[in-house]
Amino acid sequence: SLGVLIFGRALQGVGGAGLIGLVFIIISDITTEEERPAYMGVLGAVWSIASVVGPVLGGVFSDKVSWRWAFLINLPVAGAVLVIVLLFMRLPIPRGSLWDKLKKVDFLGSLVLIGAVVMLLLALTWGGKSFPWSSARIICLLVFGGVALGVFVLIEWKVALGPTVPMHLFRIRNVWLSVVGQFFIGSGMFAPMFFIPIWYTIVKNSSAISAGLHLLPYLLSVSLVSIVSGFIVTKTGRYRMMVILGTAVFILGLGLLILFDENINTGKQIGFLLITGFGLGFNIQILLIVVQTSAPLEDMASATTLFLFSRTLGSSIGVAIMQSVLQNAIIPKLDLLSTQYPDYSDVFKNSLNDQSVIYKGGLPDDVQAQLVHHYVGALQKVFIANVAFAAASLPFTLPLKHVPLRAGTKPAIGE
Repeated sequence: SLGVLIFGRALQGVGGAGLIGLVFIIISDITTEEERPAYMGVLGAVWSIASVVGPVLGGVFSDKVSWRWAFLINLPVAGAVLVIVLLFMRLPIPRGSLWDKLKKVDFLGSLVLIGAVVMLLLALTWGGKSFPWSSARIICLLVFGGVALGVFVLIEWKVALGPTVPMHLFRIRNVWLSVVGQFFIGSGMFAPMFFIPIWYTIVKNSSAISAGLHLLPYLLSVSLVSIVSGFIVTKTGRYRMMVILGTAVFILGLGLLILFDENINTGKQIGFLLITGFGLGFNIQILLIVVQTSAPLEDMASATTLFLFSRTLGSSIGVAIMQSVLQNAIIPKLDLLSTQYPDYSDVFKNSLNDQSVIYKGGLPDDVQAQLVHHYVGALQKVFIANVAFAAASLPFTLPLKHVPLRAGTKPAIGE
């Protein structure tokens, strides 16, 4: 049932989010600031490669076997990783008792934050699609979500012993600039991964497998540049101009995606995705180095998780907003087509959730061409909105100050 699927995905997200944060924290604990950029670059490349392999495998399972295998395949993979961790990972034993540490965990703040984010995401997802933006449900979700965020800030500032988001970190210029900038970059970085496959399904009638493979130029360029940029920072100790250049090129690449129409040639498709990935690769991990270099050593873990949370929150809100833009742009066009061609109204309606019906629904060629054209126009509006979000990151990266990497210094593990 849908309820079981949602519960399983939520439980998976709890574990996955913890693992993502811990990987970055562990690398930060066992490396010096001079060594860290190279390792972070490799980690970014691994993430990018996994982002290619995962959707492609998911497409293979969905097309050839069953969508359930997209989840079942994780069991042996996670099991193998668990065995490797148990056998080979050797970390220093943290100081202090487990109970003393649990008492400092900010359970109240975390629950309030989860509630706030869920309400805001539901409002952005439902608004204009399931319910009008002026409906009481959407307004209440937005209002109570905003109030909950305010309550969360008060808890972190005045109540929590070990706050999830230490407010004093926002007094550090590079930290708050990077965190806010990463929110907007996060809103832009996942949109190509989500909407470019939809474009290929609509315009090129691509299968799930083929649509995933079309992301290779974007994700492979992210991987390559992430590794190269990490080693450059490790060797030179300089990162500020790299972050600014990467952000500017990333925004340019996202702007070029607006040119994806029915007639764009293959060379431009690949080239525009390469440019976008090139820009993202220069700052996907380097901005985290900026945060870690600027934060006090005792706040390394908190600063790292704050940065990663900002990226994840930005990507979640960004994708939700882009989906809303797509829905609000295409639904009036589908209503118009349904009025003009009532015999195919079911096909138009079903295309919202399954774009493959555009080619399987028995539409005449001229009607099919009109439907594709309307979807392309709606996707171009999505890419325009995406550029606006990503461009909002630039004012936060330009004022970054260079802070020298601290040689031979590691955070105190287990504090």
